[in-house]
Amino acid sequence: MSVPGHLLFVGLPGSGKTTYLAALWHVLDDGSSATSLKLTKLSGDRTYLSQITKEWRECSQVPRTNLQTEQVVVLHLDGAGFGPFDLAVPDLSGEAFEQQLTDRRMSLHHNEFVQQSTGVMLFVHPDVRHGAQLTQAAQLEEAIGGAQVRDDVSAATVTPWSIEKMPTQVKLVELLQFLLDRTPRKLRVAVVISAWDLVETHGPPHEFLSSQLPLLRQFLVANDDLVEHAVFGVSAQGGDITVEEKKQALLELDDALMRIRVRQGDEVGKDITMPIAWLLGAK
Repeated sequence: MSVPGHLLFVGLPGSGKTTYLAALWHVLDDGSSATSLKLTKLSGDRTYLSQITKEWRECSQVPRTNLQTEQVVVLHLDGAGFGPFDLAVPDLSGEAFEQQLTDRRMSLHHNEFVQQSTGVMLFVHPDVRHGAQLTQAAQLEEAIGGAQVRDDVSAATVTPWSIEKMPTQVKLVELLQFLLDRTPRKLRVAVVISAWDLVETHGPPHEFLSSQLPLLRQFLVANDDLVEHAVFGVSAQGGDITVEEKKQALLELDDALMRIRVRQGDEVGKDITMPIAWLLGAK
């Protein structure tokens, strides 16, 4: 008998959730790669998976999931040490997570996914430069032109706060706290740094996380009684498809499977199921 399980894909818009799912389905459906988990069957309509995987194979921009196209994929998997496993993976939109941050509440069906989840994949795109600042101090200093602070400093032109001004790592910590408030058990989190090919020269994924998103890393380490985590670097596309030369090089590969690269610590390979296997209990 298959053991049911639910993974929750969490990430802001453009963080790579749908691209990962497209590459994952291609690998599992193809079945020729050496992976920790193998597909036995798929439940439900595969139209959505076929669409996003076609875009992935053609090195086209995989369409982001929006609130109207959220999908739940049920994969029937098997693997050494795991046995049969029914895995429900909701592909929830990044906009829905941003809505949580803005409205300070979670929809009922998202809350249901959280309650049922056996693990969380937290997707982080490596381009976090626009969310680096922790305060508006630099903006205020620029606004007053370096002049001495006076009683009328409030007259300085400072744009009102909006969700877009919240640093990326603060948003991700907030999303994790939403989950912790609603999860009755210790949360197992696989942090997936997507588009890993852009930053793979920075060293292991956990070092990149520590240097670029220190607040997120500190939150995960400091709350080890509530969260067990591992960090993975995943290049699902294999390169920057917005650069025509790199896109053509990817299309010329004999097998699209060759584009995938996955790293955890010093271990580097092509097993895109590695983060999922870790969430299911692999060491």
